[in-house]
Amino acid sequence: MLDVIIIGAGPAGNLAALNIAKAGFSVEVYDWRTKIGDKLCTGIIGHSCFKEFPPAENDIYRSSSSANIVSPSGKTYLINHRNPQAYVINRISYVKSFADKAIQLGAIYRLNEKVISIDISDSKVSVISETKAGNHTANCKAVIIATGFGSPLLKMAGLGNGGHKNFLTGCQTTVSTDGLSRPTVFLGSNIGRGSFGWLVPTQNNEALLGLATSRKLNGDMDNLTKLLKSKGYYNKIESPQRKWGIPVKPSTPTYSQRALSIGDAAGLTKPTTGGGIYYSLLSGQLAAKTLIQALNQGDLSSKQLKPYESEWKKILNNEIKLGNIARGIFESLRDSQIDFLISKLMTDDVRKDVLEATGVSFDWHGRIINSAFMHSVFGKYLSLVTPELEEKSADIKSKGPIEVA
Repeated sequence: MLDVIIIGAGPAGNLAALNIAKAGFSVEVYDWRTKIGDKLCTGIIGHSCFKEFPPAENDIYRSSSSANIVSPSGKTYLINHRNPQAYVINRISYVKSFADKAIQLGAIYRLNEKVISIDISDSKVSVISETKAGNHTANCKAVIIATGFGSPLLKMAGLGNGGHKNFLTGCQTTVSTDGLSRPTVFLGSNIGRGSFGWLVPTQNNEALLGLATSRKLNGDMDNLTKLLKSKGYYNKIESPQRKWGIPVKPSTPTYSQRALSIGDAAGLTKPTTGGGIYYSLLSGQLAAKTLIQALNQGDLSSKQLKPYESEWKKILNNEIKLGNIARGIFESLRDSQIDFLISKLMTDDVRKDVLEATGVSFDWHGRIINSAFMHSVFGKYLSLVTPELEEKSADIKSKGPIEVA
């Protein structure tokens, strides 16, 4: 019998496999894809992720210490830092690097196999997958679900899947550009109410063009590509549009007897941007730590696995709550209100205090949100924009200053 089966070869699943294999336990990883790491993503990581889980030098397309924000009225604002705040990476190669290390330590990868069933008993977990030769059954002591958003396997394992009601839809394509030097974010109803778009340069004069919305796309991506083409942001589209679901709230519980959920499957992403690489890696690391202790003690009960959820909540819960409050506020704003707030946010004093202050991190948006609402000047503008913001503003302020890792 195997010690652990991991379903999903994304960043969370691969790092968990690496750490479990390193501890000397047998582990198999299943994924329905034929190529490890081939999932839709913009591939941006912040400085904390870069330091804790460093990519190989040839996996880094570029670093960025600045970004542009384009307001609904079309005005462009520059955010600039002395040091790099984000890194655009080759996501496929980066994610695969964790799998390669896990394989070197004995982990077995079963690609092009879709797990269709999980059955958990007091003594084992039975996992059934579809293969070209027919169904395959494997037994293990514990299972980690790292399938990404919307998996029916969560319910089979007694894990939470309520987060499926809270999600964004991301849509992205690759375009060719001339001399695009920094990531650019686009706001406004001409992109989609409550949506935001992006243009992120990668390499060889190519960029990722996309948007994220909590509403149905309804042609928003087509509108964005036409708008940016008319403004000269890119030359031509190089790939078909592809879309994916992004959870924005944790799907608890993330533990049960002999089972854990991690990464997007657990709903652990940044609600502000939908970014999930860093949170996935953190959750994969924490899940492996908890499971290794449980395997060593021969106790895979829910009680023994509960510390995993307690640990990720200590690190991420406040961040996710603040991010969802900020997203709710953003989605309620009209174009004129967004224009007004951005103009005030980008005044020299406020911008330096909130967006360009020492300690500001692309990985930890909670501090930026908290600083904005607690700011002596900008906080008043936020509260004045509309009476409906008062309650949410008070909720953020009541949490007081937060610390980041």
